[in-house]
Amino acid sequence: MNGYTNGVSADQQKYKRVIVDSPYVRCDGKEIETKFPFRKNHFTHTADGLKVTPKEHEYVFKTQLKPKKTGVLLVGIGGNNGSTSVGAIYANKKHMTWRTKEGVQTANYFGSVTQSSTVHLGWDGQQQIHVPFKEIIPILSPNDLIIDGWDINSQNLYQAMIRAK
Repeated sequence: MNGYTNGVSADQQKYKRVIVDSPYVRCDGKEIETKFPFRKNHFTHTADGLKVTPKEHEYVFKTQLKPKKTGVLLVGIGGNNGSTSVGAIYANKKHMTWRTKEGVQTANYFGSVTQSSTVHLGWDGQQQIHVPFKEIIPILSPNDLIIDGWDINSQNLYQAMIRAK
């Protein structure tokens, strides 16, 4: 182990949650709402030249802090993409490991933008602060998906995953 997990150093993993103290953010325990001022320039061609007028539009984003149950219906679940996707989620959910010629492998979500990437928040005077992307906004974990599907193929998912390349 090199002290890093999912691209986050051991020191950075201590941040279980990010709390934003800003007049643009409101959190009531069930929802988080943020106001985002979007600025752009408006141009008008006049006889004297180009007139530039800065404009601002305020966007309001609101989401629930705890994502609801989410189901996925996979048409073609027995194909290569469907079976390996379900297999990867199941392996992560059950913390599965397996042995290869390179050694023991562990299921992970490396490569997933929402599950393994980090976001640079800034400098606290002593170190750069990076936190997991999934700790900044409420994101459903793939492990919590309710998955179902159908396929013209009559094989079960185990057989479909063995066949998949």
